[in-house]
This record gives sequence, structure tokens and C-alpha cells, in this order.
Amino acid sequence: MNATELAFLLDKSRKESYTSENLVGKAATMLRQQQAEIEALKDKLYLTKQSLDIVDSWIGKAQEK
Repeated sequence: MNATELAFLLDKSRKESYTSENLVGKAATMLRQQQAEIEALKDKLYLTKQSLDIVDSWIGKAQEK
């Protein structure tokens, strides 16, 4: 289960219960924000790896000459 799925379950329980509504809502929001940050970091890491692969390729070609 990822943070988005957990947030969905927390929101669902908040709507079905009258206790700690504010706390559950804040937790759900926080988990969604964290998941979005994780996804952004994954994308950044992927792009960084692609850039490094390109640089390695250039270096390899330059050394062959």
C-alpha cells in the first residue's frame, strides 16, 4: 500500500466516524503530499541517471579516439 492508498482509507474512515476527523484529514493530506514528493524525486533521479548515461557514453566515445 502506498501513501495515496492509505490517505484514501483515512479519508473514508473520517467520513464514517465522528472521532478525530481533523487529525485524520490532516494525516491524509500529509500522506498525499509525501507521495507526490516521492514521485517527483523518482522522476528527478531517473532524469539524472539518463544524463549520467549520456555523459558516460560521450566519455567512452572520446576515449576510443
